[in-house]
Amino acid sequence: MLLGIFLAIGAAMTWGLVFVLEQIFLVEFSVIKFLFFESLFMLGVSVLAILFFERIDSLVTPENFKVVFSPSFILLIVATFAANYLILRAVQLSGATFAAMFEITFPLFIAVFAFFLLRQPIHWMTLFGGALIVAGSMLVIYVNQF
Repeated sequence: MLLGIFLAIGAAMTWGLVFVLEQIFLVEFSVIKFLFFESLFMLGVSVLAILFFERIDSLVTPENFKVVFSPSFILLIVATFAANYLILRAVQLSGATFAAMFEITFPLFIAVFAFFLLRQPIHWMTLFGGALIVAGSMLVIYVNQF
């Protein structure tokens, strides 16, 4: 559990850096061009990781093809692309801090989707926490206007 917390904090720190760096590079690139180059780089990194951490023959199994071509996996890929496009466009149009203040509401949407797709209950504390997230985001946006 503790390792998971540290990893999540590391991810949050990394995403903070990513948003700021994206704002810098999105002056030079369109969002689609950025996604294209990012995808090429990620492909290269993924190939190296596969060569180092996995056996090549483990990639081309019937089980993998069954998962990769399933409707839910295809929806995951489309949703991932859409989320990346939307946040990059938000950063490009309104800046990293402003976009992050709205993007930070994603835990609320996780709770809603988990309720409908995974049948996980929504506790009242989740709703309270979500209200605090929205209030905090609004406060930061309001203060940064002046």
